[in-house]
Amino acid sequence: MRSATALRTAAVPAAVALALVLTGCGPDNSDGPAGAATTTAAPATAPPSTAGSALPGITAAPTTATPTAPSRFADALAPTATAKGTFADHEKGDISLTIGPVKVVKGDIADLAKFLKPEDMAGKTPYYVHVTYTHTGGNGIFEPYFNLRLHAMTGDTTQARKVDLLSAFPTCESDVPQGGKDFVKGQSDHECAVYLAPSDKPVQYVAWLDKDDKPLAWKAG
Repeated sequence: MRSATALRTAAVPAAVALALVLTGCGPDNSDGPAGAATTTAAPATAPPSTAGSALPGITAAPTTATPTAPSRFADALAPTATAKGTFADHEKGDISLTIGPVKVVKGDIADLAKFLKPEDMAGKTPYYVHVTYTHTGGNGIFEPYFNLRLHAMTGDTTQARKVDLLSAFPTCESDVPQGGKDFVKGQSDHECAVYLAPSDKPVQYVAWLDKDDKPLAWKAG
């Protein structure tokens, strides 16, 4: 097994190895719709943009909602539970998965000091989201990365920002099949993603968007 983060370093110079791409997931401290734009880390003189478009399946609650309205994730699964999902691949077609268990680990912002600028770290706490995926039907897929559909939610409509590191980070690594063989029915893999959330707004739920953009949700734990 090998790290998915390590796969991304093969074609980049050493000077770029510690660079990162901040995947903007909409405002991480507002009550507006969550977004899904990707932002490349800017030079030290300019912080990255946090603008984003609406995320399918996780739209803002109606403005008429009352403070006592039930959470849209009221039926979220326990961290140890599994769910059935479908991953659509444009080359291989639909792949059936069993997803879970899910584990959310609160980290220390100092862990990411070599990857982030000080202004990007201020007031933030990292969360490492671990998920297990098991292939249960459909064609094989080369080097799967099912976390592309994964989101860490700090509220019903607000997300933590995903951080894609372009060098090895042992604290949160994803393992994918190696040796040129497809990931096929019966196999399982473990994937981990890094998210940054405001220190006063912890990750509450983990949501995986199914083929129809319907979120499958777990409580953070």
